[in-house]
Order: sequence, then structure tokens, then C-alpha cells
Amino acid sequence: YGKVIMENYKNIKWDESLSVGYAEIDGHHKKLINIVGEVRSLLDLPQAEYRLKVGKILKKLSDYTVYHFNEEEKIMKQHRYPGLEEHASVHASFVKKLNESLPLMAGGDKKTAIEMYNFLSAWLVQHIAVDDHKWSEFIHEKYPNEIF
Repeated sequence: YGKVIMENYKNIKWDESLSVGYAEIDGHHKKLINIVGEVRSLLDLPQAEYRLKVGKILKKLSDYTVYHFNEEEKIMKQHRYPGLEEHASVHASFVKKLNESLPLMAGGDKKTAIEMYNFLSAWLVQHIAVDDHKWSEFIHEKYPNEIF
């Protein structure tokens, strides 16, 4: 996981080892890590405050995740990345798991929120560090002058 820090629902942080070498996508990844950090900050709140704030942050996480995955998939399609279908199915299964967890998290179930946070943070770092680096290396090699 590079130098990303994650121990029992501590906050994850951006590290340059996660960079895919494209500013736009690195910006997306930084924003996703920040939103996951907002989810993390909810976990220490009293139950009533958690319930008040959780819905808005989860909607932001869900909306931005879908937006980001769509943008990544457009880039992979545009550059004829051969692993697009497999990568898109990984995205789809993540969105499905996220959507299944949202009602429980929004309903105030902090145990689910902690489990989901641990899953989200580990999955996101792993996905960026491994899966996203595969397509970015392909594009860097095939289209060395490409900038986005």
C-alpha cells in the first residue's frame, strides 16, 4: 500500500506512491480519499450527531465514486485498454457493495459504518495502487505524450 497509513479505522492519507501520473485522475483519487476521510470523521461523533451528518456524506461518496469510475472507464475505452471490461466489473461490484451498505450506515448502524470504512479505505488504496496503475502504465507506454 505504499506509505498509506491505515490502522483500525485511522484515516488514510494520499501518498505520491499512489499517483498514476495523470493529474486529473490523481485529483479524483485525492478527493475520494478525502471523502472517505469524512466518513472516518463521523465514526467518533455521538450517535445523534452521526445520524444528522451521515446521509449527506454518504451521498457525496456514492455520487463521486460513480462519477470517478465513469471518467476512468471513458479514459480506458478511449485508449483501448485491453483490461477495461475486467476493471469495469471491479468498479461495478464495488458500487454494488457500497449501495448495499449505505442504508445500514445511514440508519445509524455504526458497527456497519466502521466495517464499511475499513473495507472502503483498504479497497480504495489497493485499487489505486494495483488496478489503476495497470491501466495507467498501459497508457503511459502506448501514448507517452498523453496528458489528462
